[in-house]
Amino acid sequence: MKKNKSELYLAIFIIAVIAVTAFLYLQTQEKNTNGIFPEKLGDMSLALYRDGDAAMTEVKALHGNNPDVRIENAYIANYRSTPASKAKFWVSESKTKEEAASLLETMNNKVGKTGMFSESTPLNIEGITVYFVSGKPELGLYHYFYAKDKRVFWIQIDNPDESYRLNFVRETIKRI
Repeated sequence: MKKNKSELYLAIFIIAVIAVTAFLYLQTQEKNTNGIFPEKLGDMSLALYRDGDAAMTEVKALHGNNPDVRIENAYIANYRSTPASKAKFWVSESKTKEEAASLLETMNNKVGKTGMFSESTPLNIEGITVYFVSGKPELGLYHYFYAKDKRVFWIQIDNPDESYRLNFVRETIKRI
């Protein structure tokens, strides 16, 4: 009887140690409040991050609230370093890679016809087709969009240096 009691106390003690250790571990882990975005990209730092309903509403509005545009999640981020170096991201996440590719194709077919942007120029960056368009000054002049896995990225980069912009897009593709 005494042996059973001590084995029971030992089992309870081991379970308690494991539970406390797991609790402390989870409490000390840094929570990622930036979603899919790193704190820094190139020489820019994350200045704003949104996801959830607010991001979904804004990204869907960019598509004219078209019911054919089906997205599962949306993310928005702004990066800044200097007044000449700012970037804005609008990211939509589809259910499948194929749906994301279809959305990208729809966007590419419409973008030059809106009067807001130039016709797109395809570029190959890190093995991904990235489309470049220039916009009216009030929209921002330099825009890149592409699909990667289940996500479609639209990035506005406010920096006149083409090499700078392409390096920023390259790093984005590698890191997000």
